[in-house]
Amino acid sequence: MCKVFPSSLGEFGLRWFNRLLAESIYNWKQLSEEFLARFVSNAKISKEPDTLFGLRKEQEETLRNYVRKYQKEYNDLKENVCNEQMVVMFFKHGLRPESKLRQSLTKRPATVLKDLRARIEQYARLKDDQILIEVASAEQTTLENRRKADRGEPRGVVVNEADKSKSHEAVVTVFKEPIYRIMEKIKREPFFTWPPKMLGDPVWRNQKLRCTYHQDRRHMTQNCRALKQHLEDLVVVGHLQEYIDPDKVVIEQGNLPLEPNTEHPL
Repeated sequence: MCKVFPSSLGEFGLRWFNRLLAESIYNWKQLSEEFLARFVSNAKISKEPDTLFGLRKEQEETLRNYVRKYQKEYNDLKENVCNEQMVVMFFKHGLRPESKLRQSLTKRPATVLKDLRARIEQYARLKDDQILIEVASAEQTTLENRRKADRGEPRGVVVNEADKSKSHEAVVTVFKEPIYRIMEKIKREPFFTWPPKMLGDPVWRNQKLRCTYHQDRRHMTQNCRALKQHLEDLVVVGHLQEYIDPDKVVIEQGNLPLEPNTEHPL
């Protein structure tokens, strides 16, 4: 039995076995006791469901980090002690009251983990886009201030390039909310189509900017010409009427200028 035993061990168990002192084991009972003393004491203790209920998303914690923390605790639970509906409910309970994801789960509850994962990814991508927009806007402001300083001009309030470009907007329709939010709401509709893969060498793209429509890096979703044009085409054939702002009109003026922080056009 002692001779066959090593063949059943994994990497760590075999390493322990090979380090046993020569002639220190005389029978199977002694070997089994040594093994249990080494490994059973280090076995992971399964947790109860109240561990999940006690988790909370911190004020400055990202959604993705909270998900990783929650997933780790969920994996440590005893088997069959918590159904999927309870897991979803505890996850929502741990979100902050002002969380848009929590509000969404309250209005349209997810009952299984598959639906919860899809909802989490949707809101995590929106948050990623918002962060990229804020970073890009800050970088643009810093760059504009440096240019003004080089020209000897005073550093006043810098107008965001994305806002300045609105006077030259080539898309006539004015929507009630940003186009990346509209995309998240309609991307599963049968009339919505995804774009082809971006052309050009990815090495030369701005890696700080990500477009969720192209699912690639080069520009921000809010400045994606292809997405703007696709939404405009959908409006022409009668879709997206609930997202149009009827009180605003944009007059088409010439060609659409390059988006800020975009090194290459689409």
